[in-house]
Amino acid sequence: MKIYAKTRSNGEYHSPNISHAVHGFREMGFEIVKYQLINEIYNIVTKDDIVLDYIDQCLTVFNKFGVKPDIPDYPEVLKKYLGRSIWKDTINSINSNPDKWGIFVKPVKDKAFTGKVIKGPSDLIGCGSCYENYEVLCSEYIEILREWRGFVYYDKLIDLRPYNGNWCWTSYLDNTIIQKAMVDFTKWENRPVACSLDFAVIEEHKFYNDKGDKVNYETDDERVEYKTIFLEANDAYALGNYGLHHIMYAKLISARWAQLLNREDPCKF
Repeated sequence: MKIYAKTRSNGEYHSPNISHAVHGFREMGFEIVKYQLINEIYNIVTKDDIVLDYIDQCLTVFNKFGVKPDIPDYPEVLKKYLGRSIWKDTINSINSNPDKWGIFVKPVKDKAFTGKVIKGPSDLIGCGSCYENYEVLCSEYIEILREWRGFVYYDKLIDLRPYNGNWCWTSYLDNTIIQKAMVDFTKWENRPVACSLDFAVIEEHKFYNDKGDKVNYETDDERVEYKTIFLEANDAYALGNYGLHHIMYAKLISARWAQLLNREDPCKF
């Protein structure tokens, strides 16, 4: 197996993620081949190799072998942990209907634009044009206090890395929810052997008690509830490192490439 790694014209690896992955694969003894443009290696890459590049370029390689990676952002077995409603719409519909604003949107197409909360016209900048009417996944706005990326490798959560929000909310992370989510993850029939599951702590304001009766809470401490929710899943071939140990990062990538290309994983040791 060869590891093809995208570089800049000066020979540096094209991103910190690529550099981290190369570090891991090199320590495991694999040959690293540098290149700048995917066309340079397209004809010589085999199913036994791995290409470290951006999403579109990786998809080009997968397409060469008749493979189309596709995992849902919100797997059915994990929807009970979402803590919010999810629905589909189009960006043009959101754009032309201000009554729909105040929600979070993200494109169905991988990385077509960065997911964001739409509060006004300025938030729609960069979400495509009228000729690019992207299908989007929408969710109600939630107050996210801190976010974590969970790295899943052969059904085990190998690391949980914070990537957004204030560190002081870490103590509110409910590990019981994460453990239950991992149990349910293994019930997903066609699950990826390597991916990320992102979690968050959110703030909710209570207006009703456990019996469903409306309550006028006297203090914020009584009114506010902190919950751990599942945010989304992401495919391992397109994951950022986020501080994961370089060898485990390389193994994560190798596992998913092996699964997608229907071959043995040489890094499973």
